[in-house]
Amino acid sequence: MEPVLSGVVTAELVGGLFDEIVALLPILIPPMVTFIGIRKGISFMQSVLHSA
Repeated sequence: MEPVLSGVVTAELVGGLFDEIVALLPILIPPMVTFIGIRKGISFMQSVLHSA
């Protein structure tokens, strides 16, 4: 029995998917870094307030 996905998924399809992911990286990375920074800042402030 032949695999079903090999007939559907082609190199062009996967290449297009990777191109879209690479194109989205500059849009997604800054909000992710900002979110992580805010989380770390809140955690730091909580630890300072708990130790005070």
